[in-house]
Amino acid sequence: MYKFPEARKYKRTEKRHITRFQVKSNENKVFKEWDMVAIANLSAGGIFFYSIENLEVGTILDLKIGLSYDHPSIKCIGRVVRSKRQLDTSVVGFAIQFTEIDEQDKEVINNTVEEK
Repeated sequence: MYKFPEARKYKRTEKRHITRFQVKSNENKVFKEWDMVAIANLSAGGIFFYSIENLEVGTILDLKIGLSYDHPSIKCIGRVVRSKRQLDTSVVGFAIQFTEIDEQDKEVINNTVEEK
């Protein structure tokens, strides 16, 4: 248990959700298909997931976040703000901060987090 007060702006949940991500495309470069990963934690400010992809800090991602079967995927854009390779494996953890997300979608995520 941490002895420090919570400094995060948004509450988060560690309930598993699925997201699809793709490096945001531009006119000069063609990127790979969408990848699918399980979110390790979720908040209205961003997500954290593990992947074997090689994403550098600062990489911009298109995201499609699945919260439930009865709700359409949340489409937003995020930026890799932190990465950490897992010891003795090719798996890397990525912290993604949302840079473009509708306020209504933030509210949906907040409601999902509150339901935990």
